[in-house]
Amino acid sequence: MEVTGGTGPATVRYSIDGAAEQVETDVTLPWTKDYPVYDRVSSYVSAEGASMCTIILDGTELVAFRSEADPTCRFAYWG
Repeated sequence: MEVTGGTGPATVRYSIDGAAEQVETDVTLPWTKDYPVYDRVSSYVSAEGASMCTIILDGTELVAFRSEADPTCRFAYWG
């Protein structure tokens, strides 16, 4: 996951594989989070104060992208 853009600190919310939502406040952009994907996973990331989010699978495959104010990206994978 990656969140970029914006001019000040952002609040990033994310969940990986149905876990409880995690919140990080006053983060400096760009913000990134790496996590393993096994047979299946669902995840999302949203950011107040940012202008773009992405989720990339295996380091190369773009699977979610939003370019807008306060974006939210979602992704689900069932291998």
